[in-house]
Amino acid sequence: MKKKFVAILLAVVAGGFGAHKFYLRQPELGVAYLALFIWLGRFAGMPLTAFLGWYDAYKLLTMDDAEFDRRYNSYFFRDRFGRRLEKSKEKTINRKGRYIMIDDDAPKSERNYPTVMNFKKRREAESFKQSGIKKFKEFDTKGAISDFKKALESNPDDFAIHFNIACAYSLEEQAMESFKHLDLAVANGFQQFERILNHEALAYIRVLPAFDAYKKNQYRLNEHIMTLLQTKTVQTKEEPLELVNKIPIELIKEK
Repeated sequence: MKKKFVAILLAVVAGGFGAHKFYLRQPELGVAYLALFIWLGRFAGMPLTAFLGWYDAYKLLTMDDAEFDRRYNSYFFRDRFGRRLEKSKEKTINRKGRYIMIDDDAPKSERNYPTVMNFKKRREAESFKQSGIKKFKEFDTKGAISDFKKALESNPDDFAIHFNIACAYSLEEQAMESFKHLDLAVANGFQQFERILNHEALAYIRVLPAFDAYKKNQYRLNEHIMTLLQTKTVQTKEEPLELVNKIPIELIKEK
């Protein structure tokens, strides 16, 4: 795999001899640089080819890393001159090893490598999750809910985020939303049921009659539980609600 910084270094140091072109699998262009240098002579050719090398270094420096990989680390997406290959007759996605060819008129986001996009989404989700936890600890539950929602947009299968936002909704006394996200947390692999039974941020939903039915149903929602929540039944159990400023916040930080 070709490294961007190596190509830039070669373009700056030995760009006049086309070293960076040879490195980037463009030998024809490398030979052209050498021919230009020889044809014009050392005094005229060297400044010109060196300038071209520095210009190439500037273009590489300002080039997006993903574009560099598409251009120089895939034999299937570009030809050896860096030009796009001709579009296929049918608008299909063809897999060639670890690279993907997609028609030029496809949305830009679809042309990114899946691994890169997945990593980016996970990083965004983790950033918003940590921000939500920080706001939760500062008793800004509305701000925490907003950040957790953004985290779920990037990673909707993270049960830790669903559990955390369920805690925030419980403190906001939004029982329906709290139960929904607890259900999604369990559906995505959350099995620490003792947290649901003991976490102080969930005290509000535990005093509701629907919680007994939820617990008996293996911590999953059903139509009966949804009906109980929609009727907004008043609390009948004796478990006291905890005040926000008395809660030792311990949310799930990692999946």
